[in-house]
Amino acid sequence: MLLIRSESTKNSLVHIRKSLETRTILTYLVLALLIPYTITEKHRSNTILKRRSPEPGASEEPRRTAGCHSCRMREEIKQRNLLVIKDEILRRIGFEKAPNITGKPLPQIPSELFMKIEEENGGMQSDQPAFQSGYTVTEEEDDYHVRTEKILAFAQPYPRLRHKGRDILHFSFTDSITKYHVSNATLFVFIKGSDRRPPQDVLIELFKVKKITDHSESTAFDLVFTKKIHQPGGRGEWVQIDLTETVSEWFKSPKDNHGFLVNATVNGKKVSITDINVDKGKKVPFVEIATVEAKRRTRRSIGLNCDEDSNETICCRYPLIVDFEAIGLDFIIAPKRYDAFMCAGECPYVTMQRFPHTHLKQVAKPASQPPCCTPRKLGSISMLYFDSHLNVVYGSLPGMVVERCGCL
Repeated sequence: MLLIRSESTKNSLVHIRKSLETRTILTYLVLALLIPYTITEKHRSNTILKRRSPEPGASEEPRRTAGCHSCRMREEIKQRNLLVIKDEILRRIGFEKAPNITGKPLPQIPSELFMKIEEENGGMQSDQPAFQSGYTVTEEEDDYHVRTEKILAFAQPYPRLRHKGRDILHFSFTDSITKYHVSNATLFVFIKGSDRRPPQDVLIELFKVKKITDHSESTAFDLVFTKKIHQPGGRGEWVQIDLTETVSEWFKSPKDNHGFLVNATVNGKKVSITDINVDKGKKVPFVEIATVEAKRRTRRSIGLNCDEDSNETICCRYPLIVDFEAIGLDFIIAPKRYDAFMCAGECPYVTMQRFPHTHLKQVAKPASQPPCCTPRKLGSISMLYFDSHLNVVYGSLPGMVVERCGCL
């Protein structure tokens, strides 16, 4: 009996020992698995923290852009839009490529034009909610209005043609300019002054060249303008001559454009007129031409506006600064840069109900191409630029500013 109990106790101890050994082995196995995992996770966490912690002097922009899908999409849209804007400006102006003005003597431009450009572009964009979030609704006037362009064409000497010691003043115009209707044209000629007292009358005569021949003496001229003024004092002054009728004829029939000859006399004696080759070209005669073209009316529109840091995912209008020199359009005199704005974002079903025609289209054809975020209203920008003849053109370029975005 005692022997049996001893054997039983012995078996129990063996069983307990084996159980403890098994548990110890399992514990070691678990620790062997957990320790590398913990080290790996700790290393991974440290790596993430290092990535999140900014380096001294590092920019936040790359990290913000890299971690934001909508930001990356907007950046791609921005770069594509800049290329499109460059091509569109050249196409609308009528250029196959940007005029090369590098190293060429450029005429002096009246400061009033710079002020007008700044005023018009500033006024055009100041009333737009460019930096205000939320929806805006605008009612446009339901009528027609006009777009006015102003061109400053500087005189160029007619090749190998002079008349009694004076250059024929010739003005060249591109086809993209002559397609407009002339509403007004004024010739500016600088008459040198005299300090003689009392001031004498100067007779100014303007002749239109009718026919060009190899011999200047047989060239045909038509007197189109005469005017008497008091001879200016000091260095002189600009004299204005109305040329609306003549320039209108030139626009309708460019082949008849042979230029002008200007004479100024006091009691039959010639008075100095600043021409192309005098005073380093600073007082070159020029024609200021105003043209008009009908423009279609705009409609009521609605749109959402966002700033560059917005995390908005639905269709929205964002800023897009266009630097003309940076995109290779240095022939544009003013402005040097402007905000064209751009559209980006998604068009989910909930937003379609704000645009009834888009909503109906999607309901009628559920399998059709989904709507895209696109400009719904475009505005114009006033611009001053050189054409291929180095004329200075002042004009309003339509469709270059996104005023509203929507799903279409």
